Amino acid sequence: MKNFLFTLAVFCLFSACKSEKQKTKVEQTNIKPTTEVQKEAEIVFSSQDIRPGNLALTTNGRLFVSMNPLVSPKTKVFELNSNDKNTGTAYPNATYATGDDAVFKAVIGIRADSKGNLWLLDMGTKQFIVWNTNTNELVKTIPIPVDVVVSTSFLQDFIIDEKHNRVIIADMTQGDLKSAPIPAFIVIDTETGAAKRMAQSHPSMMPEVEGGFALNPIAIDPNFKYVYFGALNGRTIYRVSAASFDNEEQLKKDIEKFGTKSFCDGIAVDANENVYITNIEKSEIGVFNKKDGFKTLAKLPEGQSWPDGLYIASNGYVYATVDQLNRIAALNKGKDESTGPYLVVRTQLLR
Repeated sequence: MKNFLFTLAVFCLFSACKSEKQKTKVEQTNIKPTTEVQKEAEIVFSSQDIRPGNLALTTNGRLFVSMNPLVSPKTKVFELNSNDKNTGTAYPNATYATGDDAVFKAVIGIRADSKGNLWLLDMGTKQFIVWNTNTNELVKTIPIPVDVVVSTSFLQDFIIDEKHNRVIIADMTQGDLKSAPIPAFIVIDTETGAAKRMAQSHPSMMPEVEGGFALNPIAIDPNFKYVYFGALNGRTIYRVSAASFDNEEQLKKDIEKFGTKSFCDGIAVDANENVYITNIEKSEIGVFNKKDGFKTLAKLPEGQSWPDGLYIASNGYVYATVDQLNRIAALNKGKDESTGPYLVVRTQLLR
């Protein structure tokens, strides 16, 4: 599993990074340049040892991060300490999170629901583990059935649709680095565990550059009305009604272009249809809306790179992990120049 994740992530990062050096056929006229002096994202967590991959915030402000399996972490999930910007605690405990024999094997996707439950998508065991952060107890596990995954599945990111009682995974596929992309949504009923693979290889999921990677970033608005998504190596944001996942034909019919974006590893959406984007090409946090198009919202602190996961909090900020994945040896002529600190940053939502 570690070798698989390492290889896939390296190739994915390389594909995205090299795009700035090569001309493509993708039109970029809708991405607006700016001459304004951009603000810098605020650092809320900084560590030499904890290298956050994705993050989740509960409604009462508790912050959790997964450690990307790419870096072979000893501890897979942390709760960051609210009174200390530099430390975290294995969550929910060492038995689940720490060591080779831990329950967690390869967690990247992590989200919190409105009830304070933390949902963890374990790629290694192909299941969701749902943990109540209020009582510190296991709620349930939800296996991902074998008939909805393929041999090249890459189950990294997902959304929770509380209105329709389901989780939706963005399966990018291409895990073997040889096959053509066959991305799809994996939709799982959170009450029954019933699962289905939907809209496989739909044009909206496919990369927009030759050799690029497919469906990856995915988000749902706070009212559970629309699901937003796109390809990692794509410059188009798509959206579809959350209700459409009841029927595959309706789902395919309802998918529509929404806007433009950079190549990105994560997106998040607020109640005003602002789509926040991790701009991995320029080490920035971007945003798209129908009024202003795509623009920079905040740049990363000096010397930092690769904004990864995004999460909108109830305090008026969007949070992002910053983990320098583009500086690993495989992308830097054999020399690993990724050095701490690794960060969680935030910037204010558009008003």
